[in-house]
Amino acid sequence: MTTSADGKTTIFLLVEASYIIPFWFARSIEGLESVATKQKCTVKQVASVKDIEPSSNAIVILGTTKNWIRETISAARRRAFRIILIGAVPGNYGEDISGTMYGSRSTIEAMVRYFHYHNRRRIALVDINSNSSNDVTKFESFLMTSRQLNMNTSYADVYFRDVDSHNPTEHFLMRMEMYDGVICSNDFSAAYIINYARDHNIKIPEQLFVAGLGDISLCRYTCPSLTSATRSYYEAGKQVFDIWKTLNQNPNVESIVTTMRSTIKPRGSTGFLPVVEQDDETGQNDFESEYDGCAPCVANGINAIRAIHCCLAQCDSLDMMIITGVMKNDSNEKLAEELAVAPGTINYRLKKLYKNAGVSTKTEFADLFRLHVSLDALTKDSSELIDNSR
Repeated sequence: MTTSADGKTTIFLLVEASYIIPFWFARSIEGLESVATKQKCTVKQVASVKDIEPSSNAIVILGTTKNWIRETISAARRRAFRIILIGAVPGNYGEDISGTMYGSRSTIEAMVRYFHYHNRRRIALVDINSNSSNDVTKFESFLMTSRQLNMNTSYADVYFRDVDSHNPTEHFLMRMEMYDGVICSNDFSAAYIINYARDHNIKIPEQLFVAGLGDISLCRYTCPSLTSATRSYYEAGKQVFDIWKTLNQNPNVESIVTTMRSTIKPRGSTGFLPVVEQDDETGQNDFESEYDGCAPCVANGINAIRAIHCCLAQCDSLDMMIITGVMKNDSNEKLAEELAVAPGTINYRLKKLYKNAGVSTKTEFADLFRLHVSLDALTKDSSELIDNSR
């Protein structure tokens, strides 16, 4: 441990560089920092193992790329640091590696069995990063569970991320008519597929089940709402502090691995059907679509969904009610009157919302949300917020 002049202990955190900071990176760090602050510790992000104080004991590494993780762990071992890993399966890198992990294997297995129970037999797994140890675990579990259920599933039904084109779902969309179910590695790709299916007259969930992983707030507002598996990245970050503290206090503990629980949340994209034990029923749900074989610019669509999620993740109750009004085409004056706030407050809030969503005008903002968000679901949540505030 390294103690600063003000008596605070520093937790050194190595974060893999990324062009776009993943949502779960940020939430994991927030969880770690929240506990650290309460315990009068500070979290210091560094770019290299060389930047860590030699007197440090346990350090935290956050990343997903296998080569980067291996190289960073090797450098940390050479300096005798005890390692806590976030974002990958600790056991894949040695018995001395501590960390948090999600039951990726069990989550995918449960999702495949959920689809199978409800008579989905041609399932695809989409947006898998071959460089991510977590994603490798996902597709291995996907294939193994499918074979156990005697489903006609193969390696060709796993759609890997195209790093060069940034179009992770494009190849799946070109073969979409082959499937009656799709499980996505994240909720952003799943939300995009829902919109694409709607535009191509493919009925969800009647013709195609869609599910994601992560259970971000946007899942409630897609149309239909998105089935997903919960993952508390914030809680995982909090657990890392406990691991760090134990390793620093007890040299006899070799490593600690905490597995976070995931739960399937059925929503409209699978017909709100319950999660039940799978059985041996068989069946096929074939469909014909008007799909024309031409994949759209997937990157733009997924980036738009990410922007909406980024915006919603930073909203309070007043923001949510303002968004609902904008989608209904209410004027700023009407919003101020109905929400009992000053017109200047509406203007200030809208500017913040535009910035978070990556747009510059009210029209762009309204068009973005109308394209990807269910007004009915948002209105319902906003009404509940109003009732709760009274």
